[in-house]
Amino acid sequence: MRTLTIVGSAALVTWLVASGISVAQSNTWTTTTGDVRVTCPLTVGGSFEARTTTLKGRLSLDPATTAIAGELSVELKTLDTGISLRNQHMLDNYLEVQKGEDFETAVLSNIDVGPLTTGVTDGHSRFTARLRLHGTLQAVAGQATMSERGSAVRVEASFPIRISDYGIRDPRYLGVGVKNEVVVRVVFFANKDS
Repeated sequence: MRTLTIVGSAALVTWLVASGISVAQSNTWTTTTGDVRVTCPLTVGGSFEARTTTLKGRLSLDPATTAIAGELSVELKTLDTGISLRNQHMLDNYLEVQKGEDFETAVLSNIDVGPLTTGVTDGHSRFTARLRLHGTLQAVAGQATMSERGSAVRVEASFPIRISDYGIRDPRYLGVGVKNEVVVRVVFFANKDS
C-alpha cells in the first residue's frame, strides 16, 4: 500500500525533469488529490481492492540528478476494502497499525527515474524507490505515466510488492488467503509551489 506512494513520486520526478524546469524556477511540488488502490489477489481465485484517497506529499527535484527529495505518504488506517470485518483484520492483524507511526503510514522516498529526454511533457518511465511499510524499508520498482494539466501534473503509476518482504503475516481467514504479491496503483495530481 505504501508502494503506491512510491510510484506516484517517480512519475512526478520524471515529468519535472522532462519539462525542463530550470534551477531559477520553483522545483517543489505538492500533491493535491490522490487515489490509491491495492489489488489483492485471493488464493482461491478472484481479488479485492483496498482503497484510500489520503495520499499526501511534497517533492522537489534535484536539477543535477534524476533523484527526487521528499516523500509521499499514505495513512494506512484509511484503507477500505468495502467489508468492515476484512478492514479490521487487515489493519489490526496484518498491517498492525496500532504499533505506531512506522506501521500506520506507508512512505515512498529515494525516488529515481533514471536518464530522461528533455522537452517531453507527457510520457512514461520506469522508476526505483524505497518503500517503508510495516516498519520495514525495501526497494521497489515500477512504471509511471504522467501528463501536464495546466499548472499541475497528473501521475498514474503502479508497482508490485511482496507482502512477505515487509514481515507481514500471510493473510488468511476461513481457509481463504491473499497471495504474496499485490499490486499498488496510484493516480494523483500535484501542483507546482509558487
